[in-house]
Amino acid sequence: MWKYFTAKNTLKYVDILQKLVKSYNHSRHRSIGMRPVDVNEDNESIVWQKLYGEESDKSIRFKFNIGDQVRISKARRTFKKGYLPNWTEEVFTITKRVLRRPPVYKLADFDDEELKGTFYEQELQKVNKSDSDYYRVEEVLRSRMRNKRKEYFVK
Repeated sequence: MWKYFTAKNTLKYVDILQKLVKSYNHSRHRSIGMRPVDVNEDNESIVWQKLYGEESDKSIRFKFNIGDQVRISKARRTFKKGYLPNWTEEVFTITKRVLRRPPVYKLADFDDEELKGTFYEQELQKVNKSDSDYYRVEEVLRSRMRNKRKEYFVK
């Protein structure tokens, strides 16, 4: 349609509407696996099943397990700086896997507070964290001595 509009330098489609409809109905559609003009009473149940039929829940595969630690993707804007991280620094834990198409996950933060909403697999990145990992210190708020050992309260 846009090809026609550009070639003829017009936005008037009424003249070619029948040609557009015929072209659409004689083109193969991937959703039904055939051309709409080929659908008839003999194969309408097959087409309906392809579009709306029940798929088994066994075919859903989860990428993450309950208890996995993940980071959440940050919302990207068009002109965002390329050197800034695309994932949150905070690490979350998967608390629930929701059986949907596509599968989604419920998360909790470090304090076991459930996050609102669900997250798609593409929005999550698995993190392999151990107890010996380091954390970024923004600022030392105060310090104290306890049992001849200096402790820091940090942000």
